[in-house]
Amino acid sequence: MAAVSTTVPEPVSTTAPEPVEGTPSRWRRALRFANGVLGADKYERYLAWHRTTAQPGEAMDRKEFWRHEYHRQEHNPGSRCC
Repeated sequence: MAAVSTTVPEPVSTTAPEPVEGTPSRWRRALRFANGVLGADKYERYLAWHRTTAQPGEAMDRKEFWRHEYHRQEHNPGSRCC
């Protein structure tokens, strides 16, 4: 019969390591990537687009933007399966 290890593993750190100055930390890059994949950064990208292209009028507020985005997705499914 094999011996069972009774050592307790070291606790995993829940804090992000300090980034090197001038470079984003791995945690920040991972978070930015996940937000991009999930679409959580769409409103921020919309605001950046609105500023850089000098669109007439004011930018939509967050609530109005998401209402418009969900409506657009519902009526233009694109590559969704359902």
